[in-house]
Amino acid sequence: MSLGYITEGEMRKLLCDAYARDPEKSLVANISRNAGDPAMPRDANNRPRIHPLWLTLGLVALVVIGVFFYFSFTQ
Repeated sequence: MSLGYITEGEMRKLLCDAYARDPEKSLVANISRNAGDPAMPRDANNRPRIHPLWLTLGLVALVVIGVFFYFSFTQ
């Protein structure tokens, strides 16, 4: 593409192409970004860190499920 003026239609097409490749629209990328720790998203080995509240919620859910199975199968 040469330098100079472009028409409104060409600009609209270029913008549509640019926004079509937007990684923010990806559901998996959006979920992984929201599940990450906002204060420190990566550790020293460049691995993603989970948010502490999600970790706490998961541990509480595991304890509740464990207590449910314990009292369900023991008499």
